[in-house]
Amino acid sequence: MQAIIYWIEEQSTAGIAVIILLLTYTFALIVFGVATYLSRRSIAEELKAISPVTLTPLAVILGLMLAFLAARVWENVGHAQEYVGREVGAISEAALLANAFPADIRAKLRADLKKHVDFIETVDWPAMGRFQGSLRTEPVGLTSAMSTILSFMTAHPQQQLTQQRALEAIARAYDARVNRIRISHAEIAPIQWTVILILAALIILTTGLIHIGRPRAKATTLVIFSTATAVCLTLLMAYDRPFAPGGITLDPSIYREINLD
Repeated sequence: MQAIIYWIEEQSTAGIAVIILLLTYTFALIVFGVATYLSRRSIAEELKAISPVTLTPLAVILGLMLAFLAARVWENVGHAQEYVGREVGAISEAALLANAFPADIRAKLRADLKKHVDFIETVDWPAMGRFQGSLRTEPVGLTSAMSTILSFMTAHPQQQLTQQRALEAIARAYDARVNRIRISHAEIAPIQWTVILILAALIILTTGLIHIGRPRAKATTLVIFSTATAVCLTLLMAYDRPFAPGGITLDPSIYREINLD
């Protein structure tokens, strides 16, 4: 099931919505067909005894699960945006401080920072989208930038201060990258998806059985709840993986806005 969820989350937001709606409506249609079939059997009279109150605990549990997961998903998205913003800010600060260094050091430092930005777009970001982002992968651009700054022999206190601030900026960029990679592994666990889907299926099934002798009420109720369920699932899947290639995710294009020329 995890592979299916990953595949759905890698689609566009509209694609996720269409897939979830189709799956939800298909299940509701099956429930409608089963309930209609049972309504013509002797067991229908016994099933009519099912009380609508049965839906209350199921709906409460599902609502709490959705609220808990939605809060955590949006918190992860917020953290991801924060870490990306910190990294962009730190790289920008280091590039700005490079103006205070001699021409050769300045050119080398900017080249190192540009190499790191290219590394983010071509290596880090795709790996994070596949849950393969690793701290073992060395950010060569940052380590080279650190070496470049340390190779500069300061001649007066102002240069020492500039060198120290540049090193601190590189260190902040490194810390932001570490946090960015860690948050890229955050996701809704398969067991949590399983619980949500089971609860939603039980509510749809119970709804069909409660209205077993009233086809119009049954169809209307199934459509309403199926739509509500699909909307909630679409929202969770669209935001579940901040660095995935699909859904509502972050874009590395913000790094291209850094002035490194």
